[in-house]
Amino acid sequence: MKEKGLFSQIQNLISTKKFKEAKNLAEKIKDETEKENVLGIISYYEKNLEESIKHFEKALKVNPIHSDALFNYSKVLFEKENYFESWRYLTRIHEKNWQVFDLLGDTQLKQDNPAVALYYYKKAAELSNIPEMIEKYKVVKDKFKKDVNLAIFCLPGLDNFIKDIAEILSNIYNVRLVVSTDGKQIQESFNWADIVWLEWANEMAIEITNKLPKMNKNIICRLHSYEALLDFPEKINWNNIDTLILVSDHIEDILKNYHSEIYSKHIKNKITIIPNGVNLNRFKFSIKKPGYDLAIVANINHKKAPEMWLQVIQLLKTIDERYTLHIAGKFQDIRYANYFNYFIKDSGLEKNVKLYGYINNINEFLKNKNYILSTSIHEGHPYNILEAMARGIKPLIHNYSGSKKQWPNELIFNFIYEIVEKVQKIITLKIIENLSKINIHLKKP
Repeated sequence: MKEKGLFSQIQNLISTKKFKEAKNLAEKIKDETEKENVLGIISYYEKNLEESIKHFEKALKVNPIHSDALFNYSKVLFEKENYFESWRYLTRIHEKNWQVFDLLGDTQLKQDNPAVALYYYKKAAELSNIPEMIEKYKVVKDKFKKDVNLAIFCLPGLDNFIKDIAEILSNIYNVRLVVSTDGKQIQESFNWADIVWLEWANEMAIEITNKLPKMNKNIICRLHSYEALLDFPEKINWNNIDTLILVSDHIEDILKNYHSEIYSKHIKNKITIIPNGVNLNRFKFSIKKPGYDLAIVANINHKKAPEMWLQVIQLLKTIDERYTLHIAGKFQDIRYANYFNYFIKDSGLEKNVKLYGYINNINEFLKNKNYILSTSIHEGHPYNILEAMARGIKPLIHNYSGSKKQWPNELIFNFIYEIVEKVQKIITLKIIENLSKINIHLKKP
């Protein structure tokens, strides 16, 4: 019996509520993922959600990026009121149709996040062009849209982390993203705003908080990481800031340790911790097998400890010549450009180190990479690691202050020889897994 005819028969049996017969036919499906997915669907229509979940989980264990199983599993999780997990599995679907975006919107509305819900509903309405979906988007927008002006200020070249936030917040506020040093433009947008967002606690924040009157505006400042290590906190007028957003707990520790007086008198009670987020719809999650390609996504400067990269790849090269380090990032210090050009050639690493410069499409760059390497001596909440993990890539993270609060300890290393142990452990586990499958297969009659 052809699979297509089998699915058609099962569908007819479900529609007539002949669930037992449908299950018997489903057991004949050869593909394990498809079989468990269909059994999950049958259990769902039987209103046995717990059994349905078990089948979908089995399907996803075999194929973690199976679109139908991901959607069906998310649908059941939503009905079980597990909205966060429902959202999380929906984001793994590579090719999202309007139904996926509609359910994504539902998960966010249930979690009191109307700005993101509207972002998803808008996409669903545009993709479907169905009157009911367009009306749903309009109703939610009318309910949550506020006639409130939000001006976001950022220095040129530092707006990478704020663009998505500005787009999302524009669903419920009137938003202006001001990436400029033009005093007239800044003054005009500041006067227009009801809410002011200062992206980075740097020179821009110093100028605005000291030179422009607060009036009745709600002023928010987001401090990422490097600002806490310099004297910016000493120069900002904290009386004009209502909320200070930090991307991680350990950045607060730095403020406490190195700006103790300012922290205790002006900052302590204004802090809200909000970790960085990644738009998972921009990254295609997949299961990465053990391999030989390591990625670096970082501009090349002293903070990233780039000399360690070359030590790591040389060490891996002694194990297997196929190990290759792929570096996406530009040199921000001519000393490192000179050092890399000399050392790579002099140490015989030309075949093992590839320099790409600045890369626009990180999703594509990471497509065939097995690991992401981070050797930074200081980070806030690094996007390069977050984005690689969104792609399904295993990170190898040097133990910077705060790293153990942010990442599982098995991803962190102190010394470069530990990387060899971590990589070999992954390969060994994969070999054991494959041998286990072979043994099971051999036991079958």
